[in-house]
Amino acid sequence: MTVASGAAIILLQDDLSQHDIHLLMIFVGLIAVALLLQALGFVIAGIFGAKLLHRVDGIAREVHQRTGPMIDKTSQLITDLGPRVQSLTENAEQISYAVRAKIDEVGETVSQFNRTAMEANGRARTQMSRADGIVTDALTATEEIAHTIEDSIRAPVRQIAGMLAGFKAMIDTLIARSPFGKD
Repeated sequence: MTVASGAAIILLQDDLSQHDIHLLMIFVGLIAVALLLQALGFVIAGIFGAKLLHRVDGIAREVHQRTGPMIDKTSQLITDLGPRVQSLTENAEQISYAVRAKIDEVGETVSQFNRTAMEANGRARTQMSRADGIVTDALTATEEIAHTIEDSIRAPVRQIAGMLAGFKAMIDTLIARSPFGKD
């Protein structure tokens, strides 16, 4: 647009010389050649673009021919597997509930066993405490009986020993006073 407005200004001037008109014609010719070269460039670019579009279209058709059956098979496989996956999901959920219920049952059983073991342990401790008391009482009684027996035997033995000592002293005294005992 600037070229056209520049040309219009030049044409509207009245005092143009022959030389200016000649230069004007050269520049207009150069502009026309540049526009022709530009148009030729667009035509060449259009031809290359059309060739490229034709080649890309061929590649797209080939890709569609090769991948179309795979896409169809994949779609069919997904359609066929959908109910199976749903069934597997439901089964897994049911198994999860069943396992959870069994774990709860096992947990309750373990808790009951633990309570029973604790009760048995408490009873065993009570019985052990009683047995310990009985054994302690028996040992104490045995010790007292032993002391009693020892005291019962010791006193008469002392008395007998004292009597024997006295009897011996008496015999020694008699022998010492007798006419036979003085040598």
